[in-house]
Amino acid sequence: MSIESELKIVKHLTGVCDNRIVVDETGWTSRVYIIDGGKIVFKFPRNAKFREECKHEISVLKIINEQVFNLSVPVLNWIGEDNSYFGFYGVEGKPLGTVIDELSEQQKVDIGTQLGGFLRQLHSISINGYGDIRAQTLEEQAEEYLNWYRKDRGLLNDFFGERELKRLDDFFDCQVPECMTGTCRLVFCHGDLDYNNTLICAGNRVGIIDFGDAGLYDRSQDFRGMDDGVLRKAMIGAYGTDEVISEEAAEISSKMIDVLNMLYCIEQKDMAGIHVFLKRIKEKILLI
Repeated sequence: MSIESELKIVKHLTGVCDNRIVVDETGWTSRVYIIDGGKIVFKFPRNAKFREECKHEISVLKIINEQVFNLSVPVLNWIGEDNSYFGFYGVEGKPLGTVIDELSEQQKVDIGTQLGGFLRQLHSISINGYGDIRAQTLEEQAEEYLNWYRKDRGLLNDFFGERELKRLDDFFDCQVPECMTGTCRLVFCHGDLDYNNTLICAGNRVGIIDFGDAGLYDRSQDFRGMDDGVLRKAMIGAYGTDEVISEEAAEISSKMIDVLNMLYCIEQKDMAGIHVFLKRIKEKILLI
């Protein structure tokens, strides 16, 4: 479907004019139309191949919208025939990553408490009757991440020396598999909870977006993207157990995600993102 055709659908369903709509074409699988800074969002899969992903996210939002959470989530409202598009009322706020360094310790505790309560409820949801929802064990995730690193490792050659790359190889070959093993109890997870998908709204109310990777994972999956110690401790406290993820496993997972995020930024030619993760990798893995 062309942009012109998609815009026509969006304007017809919402009654808004062109100057209130921003088109985001950066996504690999879908084109996104953002109205009034995120009050309303529409996603159109780029081709028939990606309609299954669209169908999956629609199913997840239906599950989410049956719950009453202590924070804000997108609300599904429009679905195209044969999953040709979907639209939802979005969440307005600033990504946590843009404000985390400005927050006081108490603000981090308040935000972490909201997140922990949300995850406790999310992980208790039964998805029986919702059809096929993707599932992945810890070992399967470790293998996927390792394969991703090996496939795109060459992209790092312009940013690291030979000895640094060897240390990254050792990290992925040894530490990542070691931290992602053991008993795995699969629960319904967001799947990609991090500073980008956590929004801080008015009054420090939290909003969660982008449920496209939601599925059945080990519950530690939703704690890995939060590497601020105060925030994560509050999350675990509100969640109700200190056995969600060990501090060592959380730290190793955070380092792994930094490398994979840098690979993604290189592929997207996102120089600002590259420099952010380059600095984090040098400080946290290479200890430079």
